[in-house]
Amino acid sequence: MEKEKIKCTVCTHDASFYNKLREVTLYYCDHCKHRFTDIKSIKNKETYTENYFKEKHPKWFENPNFKLFDYVFACIKLANLSHPSVLDVGCGNGDLLKYFHQKSDNMKLTGIDYQKNSAIEGINFLCGDIFDTKFSESYNVIINLAVIEHVWDVQNYIRRLRELCTDGGLIITMTQNDSSLLYGVARTIHNFGIKLPMEMLYDKHHLNHFSKNSLEYLHEKNSLSVIKNHITQLNIQSLTLPKSNALMTIIYKFILVVLFIFEIFIGKKNMQTITARKIG
Repeated sequence: MEKEKIKCTVCTHDASFYNKLREVTLYYCDHCKHRFTDIKSIKNKETYTENYFKEKHPKWFENPNFKLFDYVFACIKLANLSHPSVLDVGCGNGDLLKYFHQKSDNMKLTGIDYQKNSAIEGINFLCGDIFDTKFSESYNVIINLAVIEHVWDVQNYIRRLRELCTDGGLIITMTQNDSSLLYGVARTIHNFGIKLPMEMLYDKHHLNHFSKNSLEYLHEKNSLSVIKNHITQLNIQSLTLPKSNALMTIIYKFILVVLFIFEIFIGKKNMQTITARKIG
């Protein structure tokens, strides 16, 4: 029996069944090269409580990606904005905004997240959901790092970012690169019974897995002119590896280092940061 087709979350064309994993069912759209989770296949959806990062990604906040922070800061500087007003959506503990505050006293900085951050001079922290929060102003730079893959309705999400952005302003989005070597190897070895890497990369928390093509397609479809899609490497220190003994941890890290080297060599790195301008 032919598997049911469902609409792609990016381009709305029919997407085909791709694979059934332990927690999720994946679909793939051949039109825009997008892979995504069938939301109905998730039995226990993530609510993103305070314990999410402590339990799922404890290494993430312990190892801030300052190289990425520098890149985003440079993108803002190149835009030649006299007094940049910055909104960091899903700001976590505010590391990016704290970094910006140290680098410049010319930025108006705001961050929003589900979890409440302690007040810091020079940064306005909001607690809530961007869909429900009433903002008193628009922003000429909106940043969202490692957020969009957690969102099911990416069309509504990107429209909300656009709504909060001033005409001619920037939207900077970082997410994983599903067309990278790392993801390709995980999918391939899953066919040979080695399931853990794919189960980790395509777990229930990441609902949308963007290729370079599908991420650019989403932005352009919503009247955002892509300036650049910067393909980079994830900081290996920020990865939380499977709980195991010391030997297996060393083996996991060695395999990842080798894969990352090959990714650089063939130009298929595992992270992408897209900078787009809002077309009025």
